[in-house]
Amino acid sequence: MPRLIGKQSNNSWYVTLVLIAAIAAAGSLEYLGVIDVIPSFGGERSLNERSSLPLNNDKID
Repeated sequence: MPRLIGKQSNNSWYVTLVLIAAIAAAGSLEYLGVIDVIPSFGGERSLNERSSLPLNNDKID
């Protein structure tokens, strides 16, 4: 039977998980535009900034 008296608890996994969750939550809020730590990151963007393909506005007759 192991001795439990004087055994130190290992909380490093809990601290790591809480840190990862906090970083993920802050990153999500920043991307959604709720907080603005990094200027012009996430939030509102126009279609031209969001699209990786060039837009062709010329009409073909």
